[in-house]
Amino acid sequence: MIKFLRKFNLSIISLVFSVAILGTVTYAWFSFATSNVLDNLSLNITTGDHLEISLDGENYYKKLPASLIWDTIGTELILKDVTSLDGKNFSGGPLNAGPVRANQDYISLRFWFRTTDAGKRDVYLVDNVSNDIVYEDVADGTYVVSRGINWRADNTFQNGPDPLTDIVRPGQRGIYYGAEAIRISFVEVKDEANPFDRRGEDELSSFIFDPSGNPERGYGKPYGAFAYFRAKRKENITIPEVVPEVRYELTEFSPTNHYVPLSYDSKVMTLIETVDKNDAGKTYYRGILTVNIWLEGWDADCFASIIRDSIKIQLKFKLTMSKK
Repeated sequence: MIKFLRKFNLSIISLVFSVAILGTVTYAWFSFATSNVLDNLSLNITTGDHLEISLDGENYYKKLPASLIWDTIGTELILKDVTSLDGKNFSGGPLNAGPVRANQDYISLRFWFRTTDAGKRDVYLVDNVSNDIVYEDVADGTYVVSRGINWRADNTFQNGPDPLTDIVRPGQRGIYYGAEAIRISFVEVKDEANPFDRRGEDELSSFIFDPSGNPERGYGKPYGAFAYFRAKRKENITIPEVVPEVRYELTEFSPTNHYVPLSYDSKVMTLIETVDKNDAGKTYYRGILTVNIWLEGWDADCFASIIRDSIKIQLKFKLTMSKK
């Protein structure tokens, strides 16, 4: 095993979650350090009157207290190279085989959402602008960006599909980005506490998203990080034959009605009618979503060179017309 990849982690990861509903956006910022202690945590979440957020399904907020995020993630997070074929079940990456733990080796957060808007109950991940901005930018939309690491190669290896033009030589410098190896899964969860949620497992939304939008440098490529590993360690590894289904593009919406989706590709959940009502007697519609974030160990960009990179992740969700 290669030691510096066994301890794979990122020095600082800033996560920004946003929820867009009827023109209102929700943001949350929090940072993680290389040590086992959550170094800095700053959080600002606000929502419009139509959406509330919870981390336990009981206490809902328009502004989510930072302490709740802290309690959920804990203080032992060190991102390692892990892998998943379905975005639900995780194991160690190719150089870190074995079981892994949520919020220690990868991030896993569960959110409850509720609304009283009966006409808009489908929730989508929208507006990926990862390739349009740089690390220093602040932008509206979904994005995963990183500062990048200037790294000097110490071996010859093939870093792309073309064996003639994608060769990296010893001493050659380049910028390597941790953001390119990030995966995010969105797993809708059946609300067992809601008698109106009678859906089967096959009716729940679930998908893996690669925000880089670049399948050429995706899962299990023989070039990139693993070509470097073979050159560095003079060892071989077996590329997996089974490849996860990954989405690279997000749903677009009708130009005449921005709440009508043109596909269901990035639908993350549907808010289901409940027996609960607000003080005005309006019915609550509720949904549960698990969001997992990890360094995909089989990604072509999962180099040890990105160990000190800083990454920012912002997720933007939009409440839309319900599917009939």
